[in-house]
Amino acid sequence: MFQDYETMEKRIVLPTDFSNNALNAIEYAIDLHKNQKCVFYILNAFWGDKEPTDIAPLIPERGDVEYTSAKKFSEDGLTTLLPIVQLRSKNSKHRYHTLSSYSSLLFALKDSIAKNNIELVVMGTKGTSDEEETLFGSNTLSIMEYITECPILAVPGHYTFSGLKKIVFPTDYEMVFNENKLKYILEIAKSNKSEIQILHIKKERKLDESQEKNKGILESIFKGVAYSFHVLTGIAVNKGIHSFIESETCDLVVFLDEKSNYLGNELPKFLVKEIKSHLMIPVLVINP
Repeated sequence: MFQDYETMEKRIVLPTDFSNNALNAIEYAIDLHKNQKCVFYILNAFWGDKEPTDIAPLIPERGDVEYTSAKKFSEDGLTTLLPIVQLRSKNSKHRYHTLSSYSSLLFALKDSIAKNNIELVVMGTKGTSDEEETLFGSNTLSIMEYITECPILAVPGHYTFSGLKKIVFPTDYEMVFNENKLKYILEIAKSNKSEIQILHIKKERKLDESQEKNKGILESIFKGVAYSFHVLTGIAVNKGIHSFIESETCDLVVFLDEKSNYLGNELPKFLVKEIKSHLMIPVLVINP
């Protein structure tokens, strides 16, 4: 299952607006994958005041002064940022490229993912102000909703990597699991010697036949890494997840498939209204 993860280069895109939050997410990504061969693409989408859900490519008018200025700012910023990141890493397993894109962040990411066979997006998160209760900014929420080509890893602005000992994976056992969808979780668990804690917030008296079968599939997939099953009862799903993360001191929470019962039909609604700022650890979202 894991024979290739150490030899194959993982291709990761790191969006940046040159903020401290973005730099923090870049550093987190570097540390998280310290034992893996990686190609990191540091991406800046300039003229980022466009709607984050805008996916139509933008065509600048010839001689457009604002475009020329924004392009220079983007390219100069990446030129300045690259050596800072390389100095921070000093890892012979890592390579870096910079990408400057005149478009909305969403289109820039979709274009980069398609052209560079990207396997993961890692980005910083923040609210609109320090007092904002919402953990995730609008760009992050839009990316989580509309990028379905690869997993999205969102890192809170002040969260620094200090190991990945425990990964919590909430599930209702309603979906049929497959190894390909869980591949990235397996990779980072193996690379960081992590334990995957499978959490079920129990509502039913007992698992039905289908749920038991799906649980068995999950056991088969996670064979070869450390994992454990956990059950909470008599508590709302979101409150249970928060409580478990706090009590177990988890380092990462994984949500699989936004159509699952634990995510509801609208991922941003779930994250904004239910997770809020109480979940101050990185979040990995794996869309279908």
